Amino acid sequence: MVEFCPECGNLLRKKSCPCGYKELDSTSESRSLPKIWSPPSPNIIYCKIAATSLDKLKKMLNKGIKVEKLKEIRNKLKNHLYTCCNCVYYHEEISHCQLKNKYLRNDSICKSFEPFEKLK
Repeated sequence: MVEFCPECGNLLRKKSCPCGYKELDSTSESRSLPKIWSPPSPNIIYCKIAATSLDKLKKMLNKGIKVEKLKEIRNKLKNHLYTCCNCVYYHEEISHCQLKNKYLRNDSICKSFEPFEKLK
């Protein structure tokens, strides 16, 4: 079974990692997972949800069209409601990001964030 370091996300070889992490007892809950807070812009998230291009969104905004969903996305990012838990690449059961191939806390977010929800 392939195992990854919960500290840095590197592949564990012979139960140790270059970052200094040594595998603890399997019953030990003292492992702390890293947190990343580097969200994409609200415009990018809107484009992923609405399945539209960034150029099309910019043209709409330049024409003065107000997009209510964009305001909602900004509020969710500001209040940390969009996190790894809402991402299609994150497996919450094992706290693992499939895209980054790292173990992360569920209140993290990265530039590759892709939400579950889609606009209709």
